[in-house]
This record gives sequence, structure tokens and C-alpha cells, in this order.
Amino acid sequence: MPESAARMRSPREAQSDEPLATLRPANDWRKLLLLFTLAGVVESQAFGHLSAFRPLFLQQLGVPVAQIPFWTGLLASLGFVIGLPLLPFWGVWADRFSRKLIIVRSAYIEGVLFALAALSPNVWALAGAQLLVGFVYGNTGVMLAMLADVTPRRRLGLAVGLASAGFPISSSVGPLIGGYVAQTLGIRVLLFSDGVASALIGLLLTFTIYEGRHRAISEVTVMATLRQATRDILASRLVVSVFGLYFFSVFSVSLYTQFIPILIQRLSTGPSAHLPSLIGNTLAATGIAMAITTPLWGRLGDAVGRWRTLPIILGALTLGVTAASLAPTLQPLQTAIVWNGLFQGGLGATVVALLAVLAPEERRASILTFSLLPSQVSWFLGPLLGGALASVSLRAPFYAGIIFQVSALALAFILAGRVRQAQVASEHHGPAPQSLAR
Repeated sequence: MPESAARMRSPREAQSDEPLATLRPANDWRKLLLLFTLAGVVESQAFGHLSAFRPLFLQQLGVPVAQIPFWTGLLASLGFVIGLPLLPFWGVWADRFSRKLIIVRSAYIEGVLFALAALSPNVWALAGAQLLVGFVYGNTGVMLAMLADVTPRRRLGLAVGLASAGFPISSSVGPLIGGYVAQTLGIRVLLFSDGVASALIGLLLTFTIYEGRHRAISEVTVMATLRQATRDILASRLVVSVFGLYFFSVFSVSLYTQFIPILIQRLSTGPSAHLPSLIGNTLAATGIAMAITTPLWGRLGDAVGRWRTLPIILGALTLGVTAASLAPTLQPLQTAIVWNGLFQGGLGATVVALLAVLAPEERRASILTFSLLPSQVSWFLGPLLGGALASVSLRAPFYAGIIFQVSALALAFILAGRVRQAQVASEHHGPAPQSLAR
């Protein structure tokens, strides 16, 4: 393999207006952007419903109130038991065999698992359904890799931001609809509807995405491709540091997010029958904030530099979790949660855009799927640790979240300073293609 194809891409190469792929596929980037955003909306809405109403559903399944924080954290982590070992392989299999197959696989499995969750007679059956979540992961990095192949580079940050907006869009609309459905028709009806919607998205993607003849290299094995993608990542100190930064920040969020509905319930002074709508409205406002700002963060990164936007995002998230941990009543808690929504979507969009321009084309899906690893590890360990802390004090997961968010912010300042130094050195001593990737 030529050295030019194997190395990580330099920031200078990211300035062209050409797509990242050397051969332009048949898909138009705007069509893919629309399809993948829609898929993200449906997927995030379904998992958002499960997360938001899980504590209430556990009560309906007969779980004692004192055990609900424990089961909330445990169920949120179960999917990663299977998902984490498989996560690195989805991108490799996509690059080697079929990106389209890996993408549609997630939607069909989601349809099955949400139907099973809706039919769960007890907490153990619900736990079995949540184990299937492990077979869903890995589609986001593959979708972003396919999108990056055909998107003009000067629009890459905007495209990634818009595609990533599927989560905040669903977070804004989903809880409003979900809270109403859960309150009137029941949580089971809500989850079953999510399963049907996921299956329909699978059919839409199956018949509208064109992949053509896949350009896999037959003599390269899956494990060899995986090892090469790992080497590509480990060869860049900057990329490894970005992974660490991303882990600290997402781990902070994963520690306390699952327990926001429980804290809302504790601080609420209204009728218990209105709790689904109260939780839904709070999360909807957060989602609206994310939906508006996520694409803007991607565009801002394109315009002023992603290393300038990261500290802003992380600093704001630090303020938000601190305010939430100290909120004495419901309204300050809701304000802090919505505040975090203004910045949370920008984190993933900024990190993915950074990695997309540095990754070699033939292993972009592999590397972008690896980029999800810090997030997935966080969402496995965070709810477990958060559940243990919440059993002692419901505020404890928020306090721990402050520590990790501050760590991410400090690392962002350090890395941004190093990048600026490398840029100055490059201007004085000539171009150094890999200087900013180390």
C-alpha cells in the first residue's frame, strides 16, 4: 500500500473543496445527509424514549422503588456487554464487505428489540431485550464515513453537524410526543411504535442507498484491516489525545444522564400522573436547544477552527453539570439541563469532523467507528458507576461528572496550545504534513 494512502491526512489536505473519496460514488451528499439524519432521528427518538421513561416502566414492572436507581444504571449498560467487543469490527466489516449492509442492519435489529421491550412481562425480559442493543452499535461511524466520501471538504463540518443533529432533533420532538403517548396510551404502546418506525427506516435505507460494487481488497483479512486502523490511530498522538478528551467529557455526561428523570421526579411538587409529560417537556426543551445549535457548532468549526470551539463547548458543559448538581428546586435543574443541550451536540460533531479529515479514505469507516469507542465505553461504565453512586446519593453522579468534565476541558486547552505551536512552526519552517497529527 503506498505511503500516501496509509498515512493520516494532514490539515492542509482538508482545505480542498473536493470530496474526501478519490472516486465519487453515485450518491449525492445531500440525499445521504437527509436519509442519515432521518435515520438518526428515528433511532435517537426510540432510545431516548427508553431512557426517559425507563424508571417509570420499571415501576410498572414491579421493581421496588429503592431498587430503581440500581436497575436504571444496569439496564442502560447491558447493551455494551455485547456491543463493546463488536464495536471495532463494524467499521472494518463495512470497509471490507458493505457499508450499506452494516447501516441497515442496525435499523432492523432496533425494530426487534423495541418490540420485545414493549412486550416485556418483567424486568428480566426487559434486560434480555436490552442485550440486543449490542448488535445495533457501529452504524453512526459508517454513515458518517459514507457521507464524508461524497461531501465537499469545505462543507464537511456542516454536513457532519447536520447529520449529528438527528439526535437533538429527535430529542426535541420525541419527548413531547413520547410523554403524551406514555401518559395516555402507555409506555408499552410507545416502545412498540418505536420498533415499527425503526423497521420502516430499515426498509427506506435498503431501497434508497446506492453502494455499487464494493472496493474491498480481498487479500487483506478483517483482522489485518483492524490492526492497520489501530496503528493509524496510535501513530498519531493528537488523535489518541482527542480520544481521551472525548472519553472524559462523554463519561461525565453518562454518569448522571440516566438519573435526570429520577431527580425530576424527586423535585416535582405536582401530581404524579403528570410526571411523563413533565419529564418529556424538560427533555424536549433540551433537544430543541441541541437541534438548533449542533449544526451551528459544526459550521463554526469550519469557519474559525475546531480547536477554538472545543474549549468553549467543554467549558459550557462544565458550568451546566455544576449548576445541575447544586439545583435546589425543579426550575434551576431544568435550566441547567437545557443549557447543556446548547453545547452537548457540538462535542461529537467537532470530534468526528476532526477525525474525518485526518483519516485515510480506505479505512475512514474503521477509524470513525473507532471514534465511537470512547463514547460507548463511557455509556457502559458511566451508568454502572452512576447507579452505584446514586444508591448512596442521587446528587453524587452529578458531582463525579464535574470532575471528568473539568479534566476534558483542561486537556482541550493543552491540545489546542500544542496545535497552535505546530501551526506557527509550520509557517516558519515550511509544511509538515503530519505535524498537527502527532
